[in-house]
Amino acid sequence: MAFPNERYDLLNEYELHDVFVGAWCKGLSVAEAAARLRADPDSATECVWAEIGDGLGELDAKTGVVWIGEQAPGWTQIIQYAGLHIGMNEPQLELSDGGALLYLGWPLLELEGPEDLEYVVDGRALTSLSLADPDVRFGPEPGALDRYMDGLPLDLETPVDELLDAAFQLVGRVAGRELDADWLRGSHTRYVIPAAAWDLT
Repeated sequence: MAFPNERYDLLNEYELHDVFVGAWCKGLSVAEAAARLRADPDSATECVWAEIGDGLGELDAKTGVVWIGEQAPGWTQIIQYAGLHIGMNEPQLELSDGGALLYLGWPLLELEGPEDLEYVVDGRALTSLSLADPDVRFGPEPGALDRYMDGLPLDLETPVDELLDAAFQLVGRVAGRELDADWLRGSHTRYVIPAAAWDLT
């Protein structure tokens, strides 16, 4: 799938346009976000995205690898390189405790399409916005993100590339900074989440 929008031109540079698992956490430092994901603190390694797989060897299927960095004042961004932990309910509740979390992901976009955009506040999942059908909302506060959606083409008539581009714009409005080249090209901290850290079956 070709992505003509600027955010997807950027993701394509990093081969993230077809597989992307990302979260934005409010109120957590990089180290605290890693701790809440039960990552091994001794695995902390500063690297750029091109180096994220260096030295990891063969990973167990349940092992996670995340890349974490400060994203905007008060917000930390996580991209998962291996595993799907940040797309799962229990880790999301942990990461949002005392703050907030936004999740946007598509582990296999071509085959399965995008997952729901999740908004979790202080350990409570407020709303899920279906990106396959943006008129469909779930959760106890389905309109919790409405004030950030003005003018965004979140509807069934929007092609998937533009729809996901709009979803990134929504996240940027909440967090105060969109996904951008400076962040993706920067050096952030890689952590390994041991296979035994979570039972997410």
